[in-house]
Amino acid sequence: MEPNQKNNYILLMIGFVVAAVVMVYVFSLRTQLQEVRANQSNYEEKIATLSSIQNTDALKVNREFLKNFFTYQTTAERYKNIKPFMTDRGFKATHPSGTKLPDSDQSVKSSMVGLKPFEYQSSKNEAEFFNEFKLSTKFNDVTNTETVIVKTSLIYVKEQGWKIDDVEFVGQLTGRE
Repeated sequence: MEPNQKNNYILLMIGFVVAAVVMVYVFSLRTQLQEVRANQSNYEEKIATLSSIQNTDALKVNREFLKNFFTYQTTAERYKNIKPFMTDRGFKATHPSGTKLPDSDQSVKSSMVGLKPFEYQSSKNEAEFFNEFKLSTKFNDVTNTETVIVKTSLIYVKEQGWKIDDVEFVGQLTGRE
């Protein structure tokens, strides 16, 4: 064998080895890319689940309860309308202890606007909301509007769905338009 043929043969062998190494490397990269894509779709599903918290059944019950509790013509109407959303414990939390529920047509009217609920779900069966909204109350033809914060605690009751289990008036924001 001549030296040129020998060099060509060595170069050809080195080329085959390099090509084989490159092919193995490309195959490895493709496998890693498939794994990354599979993980990406799993993460996208998890993100979609997390971002859908805004539309949970607990949020819907929270909104309906607050709408019925803070938008009413009479106090008797208020308590009649909130009963379906409440546990017994939650219902008792909505009125001062030791007093009976009002059954008269008092001249108190109330409405809420601009609800901003902030959810904390501690488990699949428990959720809490801090709710900020503007509350207008009219009593004896005098209207007062305040920005208030109300904490609601919900539990999941089998065959009934989410129910308000506790209501707490946190406070009002002052100095806000």
